[in-house]
Amino acid sequence: MGEKDIEDACRLIAESMNPDEAKWAEKTMHFHFGCKKHGLYDGRYYFVHSVEKRVKALIGLHHYEWGPEENVWLAWFAVKPSCQEKGMGRALLKSVQELAVRMGFSKLFVETYSQPEFRKARKFYKACGFEKAGEIKNYLPGSHDMIVFKKDLV
Repeated sequence: MGEKDIEDACRLIAESMNPDEAKWAEKTMHFHFGCKKHGLYDGRYYFVHSVEKRVKALIGLHHYEWGPEENVWLAWFAVKPSCQEKGMGRALLKSVQELAVRMGFSKLFVETYSQPEFRKARKFYKACGFEKAGEIKNYLPGSHDMIVFKKDLV
């Protein structure tokens, strides 16, 4: 993913998740590319799948410098709704998991939420071998919970 892809990636996130997530993604992505411009490592890697120069899917990894070396988080994973349920998401997730292992990570975490628009995502992660690792009650406005899933990669 390049800085030029931010607008398309955020539009995809708004469409597949919600506009609030897109605002957070835009902020995060601008921070990431700003760090890169200054030679700073922020622990993030983003990848897009484009068709005819339009972003159809986005996936990434995020390693927190202060966290255990073996842990990595899934960062901004979204597939255009019209492309869902065709295997694209599973293929991207498999590829990023293989990359994570090559990079030395052995545990993959993903943060999602209790809101209805994330129901499909929670079901997808469970179907892909993730298990619920925990939750934080009332994390988001409106009393929505953060739900964390985990998958052992090795």
